[in-house]
Amino acid sequence: MRKIVSQFIKTLNGIAFPQVCSCCSNQLYSDDRYICDLCLLERFEPADTSKDEILPEFVDFLFTMWIFDKGGYLQQLMHKLKYEFLKGVGVELGIQLGRSFRQSGIFKNNSVDEKWMIIPVPLHHKKRRKRGYNQARSLAEGFARNTGYTIAEEGLVIRTRYTTTQTGLSTSERSKNVKQAFMVTEPEKLKGIKTIIIDDVYTTGATTFELARIITEITEEKTGIVTVAKA
Repeated sequence: MRKIVSQFIKTLNGIAFPQVCSCCSNQLYSDDRYICDLCLLERFEPADTSKDEILPEFVDFLFTMWIFDKGGYLQQLMHKLKYEFLKGVGVELGIQLGRSFRQSGIFKNNSVDEKWMIIPVPLHHKKRRKRGYNQARSLAEGFARNTGYTIAEEGLVIRTRYTTTQTGLSTSERSKNVKQAFMVTEPEKLKGIKTIIIDDVYTTGATTFELARIITEITEEKTGIVTVAKA
């Protein structure tokens, strides 16, 4: 009887306060969804991962799922992810990111099945306290669910310097801004491990490249970079 009443209340709440897509506000028909299929599958422009990117020697590959649409639906969605504590949006985006990554053909000779460790780009503790959580880790959680890869434990890689926003900075200014901003607290846990760095948006690569450099010095393995969007 209690289960029937609970389901009845849940149904009434669904009628009075329907679940809507965090991107386009269309109604959703599942309690565990945050983004509708239209947005996930058709709303955004796929990034062309076939184009040659000039990458540092310590970066194995770069994969981005969508093209960033300044002022559009994706920018609004990413803003909600970063500043409105919508962790579920991050997890769902991460699942889609993992699916797209596995289908991309970026790996050859079945190396997609190798065990990689996921490194979410860490936030400085002051910024994390202000936002409430790290959006890159929520993306990593969804990515891990789809790929089966392991996420680095919290605190293994930290941000040691509070950096100003990268928005509006030139490429050289961005690189200088994040220079030596990261540290691995227990290097022995990364020895010989292959890693994938996860972030929300790739612009010039200054942040992820600096993090990749620090990690590669320890692992002695090239690292990969995977992001939701490319600006």
